[in-house]
Amino acid sequence: MASFHNDALQTLYASVSERASAQSCIPLHSPGSAAQKTVAGKTYLYWRVYLASGKHKETSLGRVGDPRCEAALEEKRLESAEMRELASEVQLLRKAGFAAADNSSALTLATLFNAGIFSHGGVLVGSHAFGALLNSLGVRLAANYATEDIDIGSAGSISVAIPQERSFLDILRDSGVAFFEVPELDPQKPSTAFKARGRPLKVDLLVPGTEAYETKPLPQIRAHATGLPYFGYLISDATRGFVLGKEHVVPVMLPDPARFALHKLIVSTLRDPSRALKADKDRRQATVLIDALMEKFPDWLTTAVADLDEGARPRVALAASQAMNLVSRSSERARDFLADLGAGA
Repeated sequence: MASFHNDALQTLYASVSERASAQSCIPLHSPGSAAQKTVAGKTYLYWRVYLASGKHKETSLGRVGDPRCEAALEEKRLESAEMRELASEVQLLRKAGFAAADNSSALTLATLFNAGIFSHGGVLVGSHAFGALLNSLGVRLAANYATEDIDIGSAGSISVAIPQERSFLDILRDSGVAFFEVPELDPQKPSTAFKARGRPLKVDLLVPGTEAYETKPLPQIRAHATGLPYFGYLISDATRGFVLGKEHVVPVMLPDPARFALHKLIVSTLRDPSRALKADKDRRQATVLIDALMEKFPDWLTTAVADLDEGARPRVALAASQAMNLVSRSSERARDFLADLGAGA
């Protein structure tokens, strides 16, 4: 059966999420500290932070003793204290077993948030979305879901907060991570994926499509995406969620958890036979969410099943039957739900 965090931890997560939702911009640097420099007998105050690249950056606050300098210093100290407090609470959640992204992934997602990607059509999907959905439901996952892939979905239109002549690749590089476009096997096709140089981190752009997996343009961000079958079902009812990082909490848009679970079942049937482990992972993620939803929000699953396309129902039925051997520890309600799906979604 699904294992849930205790009430105190779920309350802490709700508090952290509420504070994170008030952020208009996520700082991509350390909390910082004050430093002094004396020039020609006059002492000046600076605020020093460390960037994601490891380099430090100094901002002049003014001359020591100047009231404006003291006011600027107080503002920086308050910002720093808030950052440290949030980081401390995130660390508590991580240690308690909440799903969290690695630092590079969190910084990349924070960069996309700052650019307005998630408020202008972008939806986080894939394993990072799975972890965020578990957190929102209060589920404690025994096994680590760790992934270095970030999957960003869109209904076909995605833009940034302030229109400008910058590409999606330019935005990714604002994170301080050196991204580059991943070449396609067919050199005539534009790239739909971006890789971090020297790191396993990869970002993919995805949109609704067919089983031909065609490439589609996203002109607003000067990029292209891979069209996926049944993807429109996954992202059509997105909601606000949060990704925990090492020290950050990033507001994102997430798929409906019930649709996510059923879509995972669909995807498992689309995998090439050589990727059986991936298909098994899809079914496991689906069963974990189904177990939790049957405990807390069974009506969400009922609605998600009703909204399935007719063409997707045989795939859901097949995957549900295959998933039955994965649910020996699931609740009886979850097993019954999968059995009903397997009988014909």
